[in-house]
Amino acid sequence: MDNTILHISSPKKTAILSWDEQGRPSSTKFNDIYFSNDSGIEETRYVFLQHNHLKERFSALNENNFPSSNFVIGETGFGTGLNFLCTWQLFDTVAPSSATLHFISTEKYLLTPTDLEQALSLWPELKYYSKNLIQCWIPATTGQQHLVFENGRIKLTLLCGDILVTLPDLEGKVDAWFLDGFAPSKNPTMWQTNLFQTIAKKSHSNATYATFTAARSVRDGLTEAGFSVEKTKGFGHKRDMVCGQRLASSPISIKSSDKRTYNRPIWLTLPNHCNQEARKKTAIVIGGGLSGTSSAHALTQRGWKVTLIDRHHTLAAEASGNAQGLLYTKLSAHNTPLSQFIMAGYSYTVNYLRQYENNTELYNPCGLIQTAFLSEMEERQKELDTYFPNDVLTYLNADELSQIAGFPIHYNGLYFPKSGWVNPPSLCHHMAAHPKVTVKTGYTIDQLERYNGQWKAISQGTVIAEASVVIVACATSTRCIPLLRHLPLKGIRGQTTKAKATEQSRKLKTCVCSDGYVTPPREGFHTLGATFDFKSQSLILRDQDNKDNLSIQHQYFPDFAKTLQQDEQSIKGGIAGFRSTTPDYLPLVGAVAHETAFIEDYAPLRKNSKYKLTGLPQYIEGLYVNAGHGSRGLVTCPLSGEVLAALICDEPNPLPQHLIDNLNPNRFLARDLIRNKR
Repeated sequence: MDNTILHISSPKKTAILSWDEQGRPSSTKFNDIYFSNDSGIEETRYVFLQHNHLKERFSALNENNFPSSNFVIGETGFGTGLNFLCTWQLFDTVAPSSATLHFISTEKYLLTPTDLEQALSLWPELKYYSKNLIQCWIPATTGQQHLVFENGRIKLTLLCGDILVTLPDLEGKVDAWFLDGFAPSKNPTMWQTNLFQTIAKKSHSNATYATFTAARSVRDGLTEAGFSVEKTKGFGHKRDMVCGQRLASSPISIKSSDKRTYNRPIWLTLPNHCNQEARKKTAIVIGGGLSGTSSAHALTQRGWKVTLIDRHHTLAAEASGNAQGLLYTKLSAHNTPLSQFIMAGYSYTVNYLRQYENNTELYNPCGLIQTAFLSEMEERQKELDTYFPNDVLTYLNADELSQIAGFPIHYNGLYFPKSGWVNPPSLCHHMAAHPKVTVKTGYTIDQLERYNGQWKAISQGTVIAEASVVIVACATSTRCIPLLRHLPLKGIRGQTTKAKATEQSRKLKTCVCSDGYVTPPREGFHTLGATFDFKSQSLILRDQDNKDNLSIQHQYFPDFAKTLQQDEQSIKGGIAGFRSTTPDYLPLVGAVAHETAFIEDYAPLRKNSKYKLTGLPQYIEGLYVNAGHGSRGLVTCPLSGEVLAALICDEPNPLPQHLIDNLNPNRFLARDLIRNKR
């Protein structure tokens, strides 16, 4: 399984390389080599692996380590990825099977897929690892990418952009650092005092580091940041290198005037998850749709036992029950938090689904077209085309899109080559199909109680399950739990339509979206959708909704619509459900605070939104929520499950701090106070 996430906030930038006669790359911008001319792979093993004592430390990992047997490496300068691949190879060789590796690296100019493949071809012994990396490589620009390999055993997070901005935004701590990148004389803007201070802040106690350079400015910066500095023999012709570790007693003080860095409001401070009860690694997840099964799946990958409860007699019985859901992303050229999160989730889901490429009933990566059916859409789409690599999206004219779709399209638009459709019920069942997951259906949980450090999920007075952690992921029904009634979730009714495929309609080769959407057929039917009804509370299928869905296709995709038969046997209601949404259209993903305590503690916000508060939020221990994904569940739920699991297990997060805070359920309590609504 390979998962990728990325969010981008500046036009496409990739590294520009030159190659010597031996096929070794160097940077034209920095006029420096990517690795030693003597032997890059041996340099990595000597400088970074040996001097961080990784063989011994990897071997010592075991499943009794809490909150997880997860080892975290931070790197300044991903380059060709050679250090990552060598580390993966060593971890594969010596670490126990229960251990996991999270490699976090920064890079301002990522290599193109072609250059990456050419550079890594120099190392045949790393072929297995290189192939896995290249297969899911997307050269982002500014933001964050998250890739997962070997069913969660290996994780790679790339912080793409200026390290002085991206590294402070990292949510997590590091065990060992590879201080790499171009030499201080070639890239002095990176090797600054603030960098070393940030590294210290992002380090566990006694975290180690190693670096190829012994430059005085680097040694002084590390010393000032609270690290020991040991000068030792360098690799090859280099006289010196340095290594050391963070001194536990050293204070950390970051003095940054960089206005690009993110400062977290105190009311969004995350809870301390290293409690004794969580060591039991047991969880209850309430809700058997995409958000619930994604949450359960992410925890089981970390060795947790999960009881998955749903009120219906099968999983994915409500809004996650569509026959075909789209990997749809409506992006903003202004790089809003919503747009960043959607893009992050889209890329993560696309790569997660790679494992199902041969399961044509679950997933079809047939691509997706978004037409600019309104004139004002064209400029926005053209601007998006300048921000994202062609592997994500490309702006094409109507003729080009028609060739892709197999039908005439009368608008220009965006083409997403890695998108397609998914059968959500099948995906939910696959994510729940794990020996550590116990599924209990037919129970409506109406009460949660905590006693002696354990949560009890209760239905009509009967305890259905007990665990140390509970995640509520049941869309708008989340508010039926008394502790969660304050969450601003609402349901918007939608209905899809099933249209029987004809000989002509089967020529549709990709998903096409305008004011509605249509998919290539699955099991003999196309899916048309979907209506939006902000008032109705009924889930009874309506003939008028079917007519509306078909009418949209006649208006915006007439050549396809004409191929469908119009009788009642051919046009049927698909499924009706409620999209669970929030006022800002971002989901609620995170720990739940005590509502009353929060209002009392942060009451000064009513009079002054900039009031300097000092008290941390009071959280309900072990209670989390994952809800409000709207119509985007396929692209946001799998990633949200990872976000929650990382929070619960105290691991580095796949999202940066500012996006985690934009998902934090506390945000609405704070907004209500600032607006004097509470």
